[in-house]
Amino acid sequence: MYIKLIRWLKGYIKLNIEGTYKDRFINICTKNNVNMWGMNSCEKNITTYMLYNDYKNTRKYIDKTDVSIQIIEKIGLPFLCKAYKKRYGFMLGIALFFFLIYSFTSYIWDINVIGESIYTKEEIVKNVRDNYVDIGTPIEDINCEELEKILRVEYDKVAWISCELKGTQLNIEITETIEQDTIKVSNNPCNIIAAKDGVVTKIVTRNGKTIKTIGEEVKKGDVIITGVINIYNDYDELIETNYVPSDGDVYAIVENEYYDEFDLEYYDKVYTGNETKGYSIFFMNKSYETKKTNVEYELYDIITSERKIKLGSSVYLPVVLYEITMKEYEAVPCSYTKEEAEEKAYKRMALYIDELGKKGVSILENNVTIEFVNNKCIISGIIVTEELIGVPSELIIIEQGETQ
Repeated sequence: MYIKLIRWLKGYIKLNIEGTYKDRFINICTKNNVNMWGMNSCEKNITTYMLYNDYKNTRKYIDKTDVSIQIIEKIGLPFLCKAYKKRYGFMLGIALFFFLIYSFTSYIWDINVIGESIYTKEEIVKNVRDNYVDIGTPIEDINCEELEKILRVEYDKVAWISCELKGTQLNIEITETIEQDTIKVSNNPCNIIAAKDGVVTKIVTRNGKTIKTIGEEVKKGDVIITGVINIYNDYDELIETNYVPSDGDVYAIVENEYYDEFDLEYYDKVYTGNETKGYSIFFMNKSYETKKTNVEYELYDIITSERKIKLGSSVYLPVVLYEITMKEYEAVPCSYTKEEAEEKAYKRMALYIDELGKKGVSILENNVTIEFVNNKCIISGIIVTEELIGVPSELIIIEQGETQ
């Protein structure tokens, strides 16, 4: 691909070579380092590709071998510029287009959150945009590892957070329980630490030194496998310290707090079929309304459909098209019976447990109860699981003479 681009920028031609000594002409060109490719030879002629500048230097070889050469095709930027040399506006437009595309792709234009549950996608995106990485931040200013560390501390109920730049999109993946495929194995010196409080049930150490034991209770952030390897002599004197990237699997019994509530009285929405649509464009951190909507409904839902403009799968541009639909509805009062509320509560908890199971978490105990307080159904308690809790945490190495 790189060679093709260079050839296109320099300009190249397709030649048809005829004559008794056409093979001799090819041999002379090859001997004198004239670059040719895509050669197709037959009894009467030879077709090949050659850089245009090289072709201009072959006139003496043409005269010497008495061959006839015809240019079949001219390809590349120099010929394109020559063809449009009188269309300065067109060429300037093309140059401006590529300049804008290059400029836009140097910034973050989309923040995507995957796997949110305890926290909503909207509140995570708002927090990141308000405090850490806003739309339009230069990509070179974003440190994903530092952002991960900050968010793990801030969202302490989450077991694992991973940040990744993909094109002009910042992806933030959040998981309540850790899957082995989710964990990034660090190539830098690091420890394996506990992502949650628990009692260790299994440790598989592939690299580093295990400092916790089976059955030991650990707190979130405790080091389980250290990447600090101290070497002692026969007199128990420290002679060397090595720092390695720890790698291993740590499982533990974890007590997960479960809480869910909902009102026993609610309103069921019955849509009337009346709706109003509006449109707006988001460009460079500003929103422009293209079609205003005058809503006269008393009760309505706002449904926003967005279309993000992007190149390929992950190069987002600072342009988003919005279609906003206001749908009128009537609110019909309803209420759950005790049996209906219990059934709904257990179904919601079953979905939560099912998601844990998909992530390889083993459910050991389910100590959850339902109660009805202030016209609410509250389901709460402890779900005991066995799950993967070990995650890498990079070491801060302080050289001799430095202070932390």
